[in-house]
Amino acid sequence: MKISDRDKKLILFVLLVAIIALPIFLFINPRRKATAELEEELVGLNERYEYLKDLTSKQETYEKEIERLNAERDELIKGFAGGVLVENTIMFLRETEILNNKDFRATLIAFSEDEITPVTDSSVDANGNYVEGLTAIKSSVTVDYCGQYNNIVEFLNYIFNQEDKMVISAFSMELDESTNLIVGTFILDQYAISGNGKEVEQKEIPSMNHGTDRLFDQMYDSEGRLLDYWLSIGVTDYYNEENNKKDDEE
Repeated sequence: MKISDRDKKLILFVLLVAIIALPIFLFINPRRKATAELEEELVGLNERYEYLKDLTSKQETYEKEIERLNAERDELIKGFAGGVLVENTIMFLRETEILNNKDFRATLIAFSEDEITPVTDSSVDANGNYVEGLTAIKSSVTVDYCGQYNNIVEFLNYIFNQEDKMVISAFSMELDESTNLIVGTFILDQYAISGNGKEVEQKEIPSMNHGTDRLFDQMYDSEGRLLDYWLSIGVTDYYNEENNKKDDEE
């Protein structure tokens, strides 16, 4: 079969096109795509470089600010107790009774389960030392109370001025006409942060007598003194304080 000159020219043209197109598809386009990707990466690296350069120029300022914030954080944590013990809460409420000369009394105390919230994870510092994580604690106690109005106001002020972190999250009051006392319920929320070496301060609990030797009759101590409310439950510090006041007045 003889190929015409026209067909020869057409085949030659196709071959020329193939010779020109193949390098474009096989080499030039992939290289162009790779170049575009490298240019895009280069832009990102330049931006990162400028960002790190800016950070380096302000490194000293940032380090001082971090140190200041860490000190401020540590001071805040220091202001919280290391934990909330049931006996500490009971003794705190007892102190409020002594403060108000037994005209304010807790008649019922009910403790709720503590709410535990992780604050920081355990870690290892730059010197390789283990750093225990911090945990926030919220302890709530519900208290039924009775007392005179002015003593209740003193109690609220007493709570407000406490160094330990605590709030009264709920409070109710009404007049008991049979005793002419204010009665009600309040919820005392106490807050603490434990961990990283923080210790719980244990309140000193005085020895107390339990029960009575007889019913209905007046009771006297070994020295013939009439037992009042505080002596009857074994609390002598209040009695001594009152005695000292009387001696000073005389």
